[in-house]
Amino acid sequence: MYYTLNQLYPNRIITPQNVNEIQNRTWYVYILTYENRAIVVGQGKRNRAKVIFDNVNIRTDYHYKSLLVRLYRLFGNGVFNQFLITCNSRDESKIIEKELHREIGGKGTVIENDILEILFQNIERNSSIWAFLKIALLSSYSGLSDLKKWRKGGIINDLEWQIITDKLQIEY
Repeated sequence: MYYTLNQLYPNRIITPQNVNEIQNRTWYVYILTYENRAIVVGQGKRNRAKVIFDNVNIRTDYHYKSLLVRLYRLFGNGVFNQFLITCNSRDESKIIEKELHREIGGKGTVIENDILEILFQNIERNSSIWAFLKIALLSSYSGLSDLKKWRKGGIINDLEWQIITDKLQIEY
């Protein structure tokens, strides 16, 4: 993937190894690949770009792909790579993001069946927990934030919450 990105945007590709390598005031197109396939291609500054590092220690609740990234990081057994393309402006980052969606994918929240099978393992089909997870996966905002909001709103009880947080390895 690095080769492809560098062909499209020579000398602009950064391969950060941790979230601290993402600068605060810079516009980026950020890419996360799994098994050399783009699963996330987005644009924004540091607060959005850090989603490519979401894991048990770094939570990006507010990003609509945060649940997707977390599931791949928890249950995927493949190789991940993170890339950043530095941009001069928001407008340029939007243009590059759109071009990359066309060239390499990474748009939407498609999750491989083997990852979903692990997520729903030992969860009874059509149970409330199953429904909460299914709805969170379909969120147009952030499934992780939605789960947290439902918990605060009293929709998810203590037992259900414990199962969900254990499954997703999140602490609130």
